[in-house]
Amino acid sequence: MACQPATRPAGSPTLAPRFFALLRAGDSVYAQKQGYQSFAQAQRYYDSAQTLARRSQDTLLLAEAAFAQGRIYDAWNRQPHKTVAYFEQAAALFARLPAQWRRYYYARFLVAHAYDKVPDSLHAVQTLRHLRTELLREPAARLRQVPSTVEMALTATEVRNYPLADSLLRQLTRRDWVRNDPETYDYLDHYYLVQARLDVLHRRRPASPYLDSLRRVYRAGRNPFDREYYGQNLATLYAQAGRYPEAYAYMARTKRLSDSLTAGPGAAEMRQALLRAEDRAGRERHAADLIRSRTLLGLSLALVIISLLSFYLSRQRRLASERAVALAQANQALDEKVAQVELLNKEIQHRVKNNLHMVFSLLQMQERRTDNEEVLEQLQAARLRVESIAALHNQLLAGRPDRPLDLSAFLKELISAVVNCLANEQHVVTHLLTDDVRLPANGYVALSLILNEWVTNSIKYARPVGERLELTVRVRNQPDQVRIEYADNGQPPTPTNAPEPGLGSQIIGLLSRQLGATLRTLPTHPYHYELLIPHGTEN
Repeated sequence: MACQPATRPAGSPTLAPRFFALLRAGDSVYAQKQGYQSFAQAQRYYDSAQTLARRSQDTLLLAEAAFAQGRIYDAWNRQPHKTVAYFEQAAALFARLPAQWRRYYYARFLVAHAYDKVPDSLHAVQTLRHLRTELLREPAARLRQVPSTVEMALTATEVRNYPLADSLLRQLTRRDWVRNDPETYDYLDHYYLVQARLDVLHRRRPASPYLDSLRRVYRAGRNPFDREYYGQNLATLYAQAGRYPEAYAYMARTKRLSDSLTAGPGAAEMRQALLRAEDRAGRERHAADLIRSRTLLGLSLALVIISLLSFYLSRQRRLASERAVALAQANQALDEKVAQVELLNKEIQHRVKNNLHMVFSLLQMQERRTDNEEVLEQLQAARLRVESIAALHNQLLAGRPDRPLDLSAFLKELISAVVNCLANEQHVVTHLLTDDVRLPANGYVALSLILNEWVTNSIKYARPVGERLELTVRVRNQPDQVRIEYADNGQPPTPTNAPEPGLGSQIIGLLSRQLGATLRTLPTHPYHYELLIPHGTEN
């Protein structure tokens, strides 16, 4: 989600022109979005602007500087807690300026958006509810000037709080107020998306008319990134609505579009590499021709030597030509085989992804159809195990052969999925610390399933002293092994309330043996674990 700058009024009369000139320069570089280098260049302008804001101590300048820093961290998307802190600071400063009420509400919404990235759905929902309370005090004339109410509802659906999203739309906006704004957000398109999610996922209306609106938005997409985004949402919503042919069609289109976006820069880079190779080969051929000419000129002094050498060179040239033809044919055959293998691999991965999604959807449908708590718990556990494997599969597909899996990002996504499924209203905070670790080829699936069981057990059985459940995961890269430590802040169970070992414990033990790893429970707590995976384990 983009964070667009707004028109800024004058602040301090002495430093404001220089300050806003620096911000405009940073915004111009930021808007290019050519990669992290664009954000790094924009950051240099924002740093200079922040220095001026501190010198002036002008509230408006300080607010805009904090907002700009929040944009950078939001784009970086690696330290979401800092994103929250900067947007909260900006909102607090804008609140002291009555004329900046629009900027205040916008910054407050971005705080909720940043909490969604932590992920901390509890604080995201709390922020949206507080903001709704404030907006309800505003008259309708001012309320209709706050278009970010649609984005608030969209964020609520992202954290799966559909009743909140529904109330935000009903209480804070009207359909005739919503318009797309090319300078900020496609508010109307997002309105259709929110209503479609509410119809399919909350109101259980699989034949939602907003799906047709989303299809029009998809067809009219201004760029391939918009079509990819809405295609993914249409595939998900049609699958949830039980309309699997449409879901599969949009999934296939989105996959092709994603592949084309991924392949574009790489193809251009390959063309440049081939041109450089041709140029280098031409220079080498030219140098070889010069050497051959000089050699023939020297050999012309002796007719016999020239004849012998000519015969020899002719023979060698013929052999080289034959070898070149044979090599070219072999290379062509090899290229065709490689292309076939790549196509087959893509098809296999596509089918694996579809099958995982289908199993996940079937388990989720079965959950909604049962009232038996024990059966529901078993279905949730099975769905989370499938989701763990699907998350790993998506991470591996998104990676590159020359770049290892981002273990920290994968573990964060995995833990977030388990927490969102099981935690309900419980406040769960995750402390994740990972070294630069590369596991064995079979290690990622096993680790994802083991961690899934650990987090599930913590949410179900841990009894923290306070209201907040804290999960700590530490991955250390040691000389001869990878050490994975897991703990929660729950009180140690007593012999009377300790849960009986079940299928989850059997899965953890089986996967640990498959990895050739050593599993220990810490002496201070029987549900604090330490997993030692030797380097180079391949089972």
